Parts: sequence; structure tokens; C-alpha cells
Amino acid sequence: MLLIESAMPSAMLSVAFAKRYGCDVWLASQLVFATLLGGMVTVTVMMRLLG
Repeated sequence: MLLIESAMPSAMLSVAFAKRYGCDVWLASQLVFATLLGGMVTVTVMMRLLG
């Protein structure tokens, strides 16, 4: 289970933190989206490998 959890994308909370602390919100949201896409691939691969 820990292996599957480590393949999950980062949380949307990082976008809220970026806005709160005056960082680049657009970049944070793009990175979250990229980890979402990557997470879909890695979770699928890990589920197939672990059977």
C-alpha cells in the first residue's frame, strides 16, 4: 500500500500555499497537473506490477 501511495500525485494544497505566500500560482498549478498525469501512469503501472 505504501508503494501505491508513493505513486500518487501531489496535493492541490500546494497551489493554495503558493497563493497564500505570494508565489507563482500558475506554475504551482501546472506542476500539480503534471504530477496528476504522471500519477495516473505510475499508479496504473504499479497496480499491474503488483498484480
